Amino acid sequence: MARKKIILISYYDYDYDGRLRALISIFSQIGELYSITRGSKPINSNCLICNDVYFKFILKAIKYGRKIGHADLLVIDNRKAIIPGFLLRWICKPSIIIQDCRELYLIQDVKHLKGKIGCIFEKYSIKNTDIIISANIERAQIMKDAYCLEELPLVFENVRQLQYTSEEEKQAAETRLKDLIIDGEVRILSSSGCNISRMNDVLVKNISKVQHRCRLFLVGNCIDNEKKILEEIVKKNNLSNVELIGLLNQNELKYLIDNSHIGIVNYNQKDTNNKYCASGKLYEFIYERIPVVCTTNPPLFNLCKKEGFGISDDDYYLAINEIISHYDLYKEKAIAFSSAHKIEDYEHSFIELLKEKIRG
Repeated sequence: MARKKIILISYYDYDYDGRLRALISIFSQIGELYSITRGSKPINSNCLICNDVYFKFILKAIKYGRKIGHADLLVIDNRKAIIPGFLLRWICKPSIIIQDCRELYLIQDVKHLKGKIGCIFEKYSIKNTDIIISANIERAQIMKDAYCLEELPLVFENVRQLQYTSEEEKQAAETRLKDLIIDGEVRILSSSGCNISRMNDVLVKNISKVQHRCRLFLVGNCIDNEKKILEEIVKKNNLSNVELIGLLNQNELKYLIDNSHIGIVNYNQKDTNNKYCASGKLYEFIYERIPVVCTTNPPLFNLCKKEGFGISDDDYYLAINEIISHYDLYKEKAIAFSSAHKIEDYEHSFIELLKEKIRG
C-alpha cells in the first residue's frame, strides 16, 4: 500500500498518555504522519504541540490543517478531538476518517448535560466515520449494538510498555524517587491516583490488613477533596506506609514500577465505560514483569483467570496476601506472558488489519 498522508488530532498529552503514544507509533508506520496534540515538546517536525485552552486548541488545529492541506487519512482520538476533527474534515478533505473510541460513554450512563451533549456529538461522528477503533472486544460488541453498526469496530487493546526516553531522563527519575525505595518492604503501586470512584479509599483502608511489611504508592491525579478523604483515612488508621505521589511522567512511572512488586488495577462497575474497562495500566505492570491485583471487572477478571499473573479482589488485601505468599509463581506468569506476547508483534498484526480496512 502506498504511503499515506495522515493527520492525527488528540487533546491528550503525549508525555502522559500511553494510548496516544501507541496510536502515533501505529500511524507513523502506515504513512507520513502530521499530529496535533498536547505535550512538552514536538515529537518530530510534523507535530504541532498546543497546550492552550480547548478553544485556542481548535483555532490552532484549523490553522495547522490549512497548512497541511489535503490528507488521505484523518485520525480522531476520542471525544475532545471530534469538534476540531469536524473542521479538519472540511479543510483537509480526507479520503478516509478513522475514529479511536478509547472510552465508552453511553448517554444513559451520563448524568450531566455536558456529557449527554458529548454523547450526541460522538454518535453523529461515529455514524459518519469510515473506520472505528475500540479498546477491547467487549466494548466493540457493545458499540455495535448501541450505535446500530453494520460490523464490529476494530479492536486495538491498550497493550503497551513504558519506555525511558533517554538515559538522562532515567537518571533524573531515579534521583527524584530513589528515597521512596526502602529495603525489606513489599512495594505496591496504583497509578489511578486518589480516585475514590476507583475504590482507592478501600485500598488505603485495607492496606493495614496486608500481612507483610509494605508500602503503598498512589500515583496519578489527586483532586483536592479526594486527596483529603484519603489523608483522613491515613490519619484515622495511623498509617505510615501510604505515599500520595501525584502525577509522574513516563520515565518516573517506569522507574517506580520497575522498583515495585505488585501493581493495582482498579475500576468501578457503576457505568459501562468502567465496568468493561480496557486497562493499559494492567499491561504497563505486566510488561515490567510484576503481578497485579485487579478489581473484579469482567475484562480484568477474565484475563487474570486465563493468564494467572494476578488476582481479582475488590477488597484487595486477600489477593495481595496471596500473591506475596506465592510471589515467585505469579511473577513467573507475568514474565511468561510478557515474553510470549511481544508488543511489536501485536502492533504489526493491528497495522496489517488496519491496512486491509483502508484498502477495502
